[in-house]
Amino acid sequence: MSLRLFDNVTGEGIIGFDPWRTSGPEYAANKSLWYAALTVDGRRIFEYGCPCGTCGITFKKIASPHYRVSDAEAADLLGALDRVPSDLVLKRLARILPQGAYYPAVIEAPARLVVPGTADDYFATDVVRLFGLEPPEYTSPQDPGTSYYRLGSEHGVTVHYPGGEIWISGHFLGARPAGTTNTLLMQIVMPLHDPAKLNRDRVEYWKARARDGHPLTAFAVSVLDNQAPADSHFGDDPDYPFQGHMLLTHCLLDGHHRLQAAAELNSRVRILTLLAPFASNVGDGFDFEMVLEKVAMELPELS
Repeated sequence: MSLRLFDNVTGEGIIGFDPWRTSGPEYAANKSLWYAALTVDGRRIFEYGCPCGTCGITFKKIASPHYRVSDAEAADLLGALDRVPSDLVLKRLARILPQGAYYPAVIEAPARLVVPGTADDYFATDVVRLFGLEPPEYTSPQDPGTSYYRLGSEHGVTVHYPGGEIWISGHFLGARPAGTTNTLLMQIVMPLHDPAKLNRDRVEYWKARARDGHPLTAFAVSVLDNQAPADSHFGDDPDYPFQGHMLLTHCLLDGHHRLQAAAELNSRVRILTLLAPFASNVGDGFDFEMVLEKVAMELPELS
């Protein structure tokens, strides 16, 4: 597939990104700034993306937005998502996002609701198998802080590392040998609003619409995180077949009730996502096309 860039020149930044920090007075006052964050109205809602690239993927909800950010027009603007939306539609949907260039993509897949700490929780299973638990910092699996959705199937991808020492702000964090890594690519959807507190009447409404053949659609902004242990023996499972993790996280902006309806029906959902390369925790020159080829639908442009 050929990547298309959408330049959100009129974004208002209600949804924003706060980059990670490794030094300075802000970091000294709040060590959580080691992680990047997605913000709503300037308030950190999700933390993600450890900058060293070797500490295990995390995506953690640390607060709830004060108000809903969904757009009453969004369902109509999205339609059936059987076409890649025009720039005019993208501009209308993306007005709450910060200005910048995004990769728009439509992803269709079944979604399943995951409760933290269960056998289906990616952070409690795959992350521990690869990265292990390193006391005293990590005595238990990373807690995402909310129920979330796993989306579609996992994919094995090949990632090439140049190798060498890893330094952040003058601190040696480890070394990674040069070579090719078999990496697990997964997708999750992080809701801004607690799935357990959604309006049940609206969920049932969308379930009825889906049974009548109406497509279930949603809108998200996405970031990509790529992590691999500095030492291949960090993990708790020596037979684990992957040496790295790549997590494409879709932060759900509109469609909470529709996504929950799809999960309860074991049905597919179509998500229009705007992947933000400038907020993703990957190296310079990263091949985003390789990732989107694995997960996105090939759809015609809207004429």
